[in-house]
Amino acid sequence: MLDIGIRVDGSSNIGMGHIMRCLSLAKGFRNAGANVFFLSRFEQGISKIRQDEFEVVEMPHENSRHLEGFFYGDASELEEDSEEIIRKIKAFNLDVLIIDSYNVNREFFLKLKPHVKKLCYIDDVNKFVYPVDVLINGNVTATAFNYTKYSNDELMLLGLKYNLIRDEFKDLPERIINRNVREMMITTGGADPFNLSLRLASIILSDEEFKDIGINIVVGSGFTNVESLKELARKSSNVILHENVLRMSEIMLKSDVAISAGGSTLYELCACGTPALAIVIADNQREMVDMLSSQGYIINLGWHGELSNMEILQKIKLLCKDYEKRVSISRKMQRLVDGEGVRRVVEEIMKVSL
Repeated sequence: MLDIGIRVDGSSNIGMGHIMRCLSLAKGFRNAGANVFFLSRFEQGISKIRQDEFEVVEMPHENSRHLEGFFYGDASELEEDSEEIIRKIKAFNLDVLIIDSYNVNREFFLKLKPHVKKLCYIDDVNKFVYPVDVLINGNVTATAFNYTKYSNDELMLLGLKYNLIRDEFKDLPERIINRNVREMMITTGGADPFNLSLRLASIILSDEEFKDIGINIVVGSGFTNVESLKELARKSSNVILHENVLRMSEIMLKSDVAISAGGSTLYELCACGTPALAIVIADNQREMVDMLSSQGYIINLGWHGELSNMEILQKIKLLCKDYEKRVSISRKMQRLVDGEGVRRVVEEIMKVSL
């Protein structure tokens, strides 16, 4: 039986996307009979992991600059992190270590590599040549990155075939598109650092054409603006807040249109066939959103700080009014992600680790 460690963090600043895809992978390994341990810091991420009944080994973070958001290769912090990880590898006899973090550098991987049978990295950006045994990038952009292998036997699992989407998005029926939009969904992921949920809902509510539209706002565990959203919901019966969501697919399937931050949520919307407008809220989302948009899967609203309320409203209206376009987009979206990525990644890693 394999003992697998997953090193990943999640918080209101760095978001919860890494945690969510690692949980999806962890469940796949658990179903395949492996023992899975998480190495994590920050309460929001740890709480979510425990909610899904995985053991979490808490990592120290007193001096962590990770609170500031995304960054790369902080050498002093990585030195401390790697030493702590090696201690955990020995304590739990880990066979496989999976890293999902943007704060990595070459030396960090080289220090960890001798201590496990297989070192794996989940990547989005191709920042440098990664000295790992297995590289995973399940994004639509992955195959265009022209990754260079560190060694000839490095296994590269690239593209949507290996997308780490959750089980609830598998085998969904072809979506039936309503001629008239009745409900919209707003989601910014596990956190809402730019208060977009409130802004977007207010824009929709301000227009008379949308006076009868229901607005489903997904409230993530890292939201710091919950009270403002609750106040909005008290003032408008159109607004429904969804907290502690257990099955995101149910909200996506009942919403005729979604407005979403860029990131892995877009793949989930594709699986559900929910026509979506995407807002880029982090640099690492730009290429993915651009590619999905240029290939006709979503509508790109652009960078969050450069959008006027009028622009947003006009694009929402255009999509809502164009029934044929929504049908076309939905059909195309549902062909993009087959939901088998976790199974494929688990099989490949177990094959080279046992």
